[in-house]
Amino acid sequence: VMMMIPEAWQDNDNLSDKKKSFYEYNSAVMEPWDGPAMVAFTDGRYIGATLDRNGLRPSRYYVTKDDHVMLSSEIGVCPDIPDSDVKVKHRLEPGKMFLVDFETQRI
Repeated sequence: VMMMIPEAWQDNDNLSDKKKSFYEYNSAVMEPWDGPAMVAFTDGRYIGATLDRNGLRPSRYYVTKDDHVMLSSEIGVCPDIPDSDVKVKHRLEPGKMFLVDFETQRI
């Protein structure tokens, strides 16, 4: 997924040399997809999503107090959830990845 939809890395001083090398190497293998897109993926242990590096597709997620996670490009997709049941409301940022690990039960 990081190969298909890389974050903006060329002039990013906050990235490690190792990560920049990864992106530079893979840029010769695959043309980056600049979107607009939110791509979700899973392998059974992890479930995740990433946005294109321009962030043209909105993506928001909720974590409820009973540890359900909802991610959608539309904020009102679950209008029946009272705010009192929501532990976390946040957005997926451009070029970043949202990842849930079912084995360790961590986001």
